[in-house]
Amino acid sequence: MTIQKITAVLLTLFLLTGCSIIVRRDAAINQQERAYRRFPSKSEGAYRIIQLFYATDRKTKEKDGKLYFTSNMADSLTTGSLQARIIPGLKIEKAVPKRLKKRGDVGIEKVEKMADEDFIKNLSAAVENSPHKSLLVFVYGYQDNFEMTAIKASYFAYLFDVNTPILLFDWPGDHLGVLGVYKNAHVIATASGPSLGNLLIKIIKEVKPRNLGLVSSSLGCQVSCKAFEWMYQQKDFVDSGIKISHVVLAAPDVSKNEFNKKFKDEIASLADKLTVYVSSNDKALLIARVVDLEKKLGLQKVKIEQNEQFEEAKDLLYLKSLAPDKITIIDVTPVDRAKAGHTYYIETPEFYDDLYMRLFGAPAFYNRRLYLMKVKENVDYWVMYNAQE
Repeated sequence: MTIQKITAVLLTLFLLTGCSIIVRRDAAINQQERAYRRFPSKSEGAYRIIQLFYATDRKTKEKDGKLYFTSNMADSLTTGSLQARIIPGLKIEKAVPKRLKKRGDVGIEKVEKMADEDFIKNLSAAVENSPHKSLLVFVYGYQDNFEMTAIKASYFAYLFDVNTPILLFDWPGDHLGVLGVYKNAHVIATASGPSLGNLLIKIIKEVKPRNLGLVSSSLGCQVSCKAFEWMYQQKDFVDSGIKISHVVLAAPDVSKNEFNKKFKDEIASLADKLTVYVSSNDKALLIARVVDLEKKLGLQKVKIEQNEQFEEAKDLLYLKSLAPDKITIIDVTPVDRAKAGHTYYIETPEFYDDLYMRLFGAPAFYNRRLYLMKVKENVDYWVMYNAQE
């Protein structure tokens, strides 16, 4: 082989290798672009400052230029943004908002009220600038005032650490009425549903996120269920075929009967996916069941076999079979170390990991924290476990 031919071969190999490197580099860049990167924040002294949006149906009042949120329900929503300061390196642990505030780990620094037009404009800009044109809406349970709920949302947003705008829907679950704290909160949660439903439709029509997720916990799930009930009655919206990407119910304080009779049809029409997290250790839902004499969706009876696997209860098998392609049931009992077995949706690292997988489209079998129980009639049941055990 002549020197010219050898040179030509080497040059061809070099070019091919270069093309391979370019392809691999482009693939790596595409992979990074598909990933949800870290939650944006800025530094201020020893703290990180993060911003969330909020919408609340609490009555508000202003005094000396400061906005106050009462525990009474208003006829319309107040919307805006808030800034929270977070100590970097904060760990996932028992999330008691008052304790977090007292220790200075999390605090609300600034709350801004926005007119409806400005709110939609700012929210739209945040969604447009996010990597996946996405938005997450959080709805929490009862007892906390606006500040404590905002602290809880900020704590979760920082530790979930995903680059997507977050909107807190806050409702007056701390209202003290004549029915007692829990029963009154249940009434308020039911009444707040239409406000959330109207907000979600407005976001879908005007903000137009490509990926819209609704994450509810505890009695906040009742708010979300009633929101879907209200949206389901809006014929023009239902006929549009537009759907919420993913709905998550964690420790749902929702009647199983009500869910089976109503919400299953509404979720099939208005959402692409539904994930429900349940636990047999959830003492809070057990108490709620005693109070209102109804079985709770988030309270799961688990039978442990000799082989340490979990057997699905008949009612959850039925629930899953209603829409097997849309509904995923995940049992968190083995990792549930939260207070009263209820707030695992904030205090359990494995929950954060799994929620990321669910919201952003990874198949369940990609998550090594889950193992699959095969059950009858081709219905799958996933159980979460502690990876350190």
